[in-house]
Amino acid sequence: GGLAMLLERSRQSLNSCKETVVFLKSRAKVEEDYGRSLQKVAQSTLKMIDRSGNHSQSTQQAAWQRLVEVHETLASNRMKFSITLSEMSDYLSNYVKAKESVRRRLKETEQRYQKAIEELETSLEKARAKYEMQSIEWEKLLVKTSKTENSSNPGTMQSSAMSKTKNVSNAVSGIFGKHKGMTQESLERLGQEAGVKTKMANESYKRILQQTNTMRRDFYDVQLPKILASVMGLVEEVDQFLKFSLGKYAYTYESAVLADAITLKPIDMAAGPGMVEMVGDIDSKADLDAYLQAAAKAGGRVNRASIPYREYEMSAIARLYANPKHIFGVPLDVQLERDHHQVPMILAKCTEAVETYGLQNEGIYRQSGQSSQVNKLRTEFDLDAEQVDLSTSSCVSDINNVASVLKMYLRELPGGLVPPAQRSVMLSYFPTDELDSNGDANGYDTAHANYNRDQDLALAQKISGLADAIRSLPAPHKNTLAFLFAHLDKVQAFQEFNMMNSENLSIVFGPTIFPTVNDPANAALDIRRSAKLVKFILDNRRPIFEAV
Repeated sequence: GGLAMLLERSRQSLNSCKETVVFLKSRAKVEEDYGRSLQKVAQSTLKMIDRSGNHSQSTQQAAWQRLVEVHETLASNRMKFSITLSEMSDYLSNYVKAKESVRRRLKETEQRYQKAIEELETSLEKARAKYEMQSIEWEKLLVKTSKTENSSNPGTMQSSAMSKTKNVSNAVSGIFGKHKGMTQESLERLGQEAGVKTKMANESYKRILQQTNTMRRDFYDVQLPKILASVMGLVEEVDQFLKFSLGKYAYTYESAVLADAITLKPIDMAAGPGMVEMVGDIDSKADLDAYLQAAAKAGGRVNRASIPYREYEMSAIARLYANPKHIFGVPLDVQLERDHHQVPMILAKCTEAVETYGLQNEGIYRQSGQSSQVNKLRTEFDLDAEQVDLSTSSCVSDINNVASVLKMYLRELPGGLVPPAQRSVMLSYFPTDELDSNGDANGYDTAHANYNRDQDLALAQKISGLADAIRSLPAPHKNTLAFLFAHLDKVQAFQEFNMMNSENLSIVFGPTIFPTVNDPANAALDIRRSAKLVKFILDNRRPIFEAV
C-alpha cells in the first residue's frame, strides 16, 4: 500500500511537470507570435517613413521614428523571452522523460519481487498440499495395519479398544475400502512406502517454505525499504526541480517585463529619453516655421537667364561599351601601340592569376574551362583589359577559365604570335624525319651514354639559330614570346603537382604559338613539329633568350 501510494504521488508530480512543459511551450509560441508581429509592424512602419521623405528634419518625424524603433526593441525582447521559454520547456521535457524511466524501473523491480514471491507461495501451497495428502495416506495405512493386528489378537484388542473413544472409531471406519482384503505384510510394506513418500514431501515442503520466507524477508526487510526510499527521493527531487523551474520562469518573466519597462522608461537618462519624453520633444510650431522657410527658399525668384547645355554623363560601363578597346582579332603591334604596353594586358593578368592560384592545379592549360565563364571573361577583356580584376572576378573560381581565355587570345592573334617568316625558319630546325627518333628532349640520340662533339655543336647551332630567329621578330612579338615562355617555364617547375612538364605544355601550346599552314595533308606532322619546337625552347629557354 505504501509503495503504491508513493508511486501514485510520483506520477502526479511528473504529470505536474508535463503540464508545466505544455504551458511553457504554449507561452513561448504566444511570445514568439507577438514578437514577430510587433517586429513586422515596426519594420514596415520604418520603411514607410524612409519612403515618404516628408518632414525629414521635423521634430515630429524624429520622435515618430524613435517611437517605432522602441517598438523594434520591444519585439526583440519578446523574441529573446520566447527562446528562453522554449529552452526551459525542452530541458524540463527531457528531465521528465528521464525521471519517468527511473520511476518505471523502480515499479518494475517491485513487481518482479512480488511476482517471484507469489510464484514461491504457489509452489509452497502445492508442496504443503502434497505433504498433507501423503500424510493422510500414511495415516490410513497405519490405522489399517493396527486394526488388522488387533483382529488377530482379540484378547489384547479388547482391552485396547476400551481405551479408544467411540467417535475416533467412527471417524476412521470408512477409510479402509481400497485396502480391504490385503494381508498384514502387504499393509506394512505399503505403510513403509507411504512413510518414505511422506518424509520426502515433508522435506520438499520445508525447503520451499524456507526459500519463500527468505525471499519475503529479503523483499520486506531490504529491497522494499530501498525501493520506498528511492521513490520517496524521486518524489522530492521532481517536486524540487519543478519548484526550481517555476522559480526560473518567474524570474525570467520578471526580467522580460522589467526589460520592456526600462525600454519604455530608461532609469538612466543618459541611455536616452522614454516614450513620454520623446512625444514631449515634438515642437509643432517650430516644425511649421521650418517648413515654410524651406518652401520659400525652394520657390525663390524666377531665373530668366538662358538654360545652359548639359552633356549627359555616361556610366563607366556604358563608356566601355561605347568605346571598347578590342584585343581579340586585333594585330599584336596595333593593340600594344594603342595601349602603350610592352606585352598584352591579358597575357600579364592571366599569367599572374595562374602563377598565384594555379601552379599546383593538376592539368593547368590542358584542362578546359566552362564555356560560359570563358566567354564572359573574353567579353570583359575585349571591352577593356585594363579594367579586368581577376582577383575578384567570379570567373576565376575555376583557374582553368583564365587559362582557356589566354589560349583563345593567342589562337586568334592575326598572323599568330610568331609571324610566318620566322615561324618557317624555326620549324626548319625540326624536320619531319626526326620526329620518330629516340632522342632526348632536344632531338638528339641518347641511346649511348656519351655525346660527341658534333652533337654538342649541332645543339649549339640549333640554339643559336632559334635565338637569331627570335631576335629578328618585331619588338611586340619578341617581348610577348619571351614573357610567355618565362611563364611556361614557371609552370613546368611545378610539374610534380600540376603534371605539366615541357612535353605536355608543348602539346598544348605548339599549335597555339606556331599554328599550321592550310595544308590538311601535312597538318598532323606540322602539329608534331610545333610541339617539338616548343618543347625544345622550354628545355633550353635560358640559353636561347639570353642569346637574344
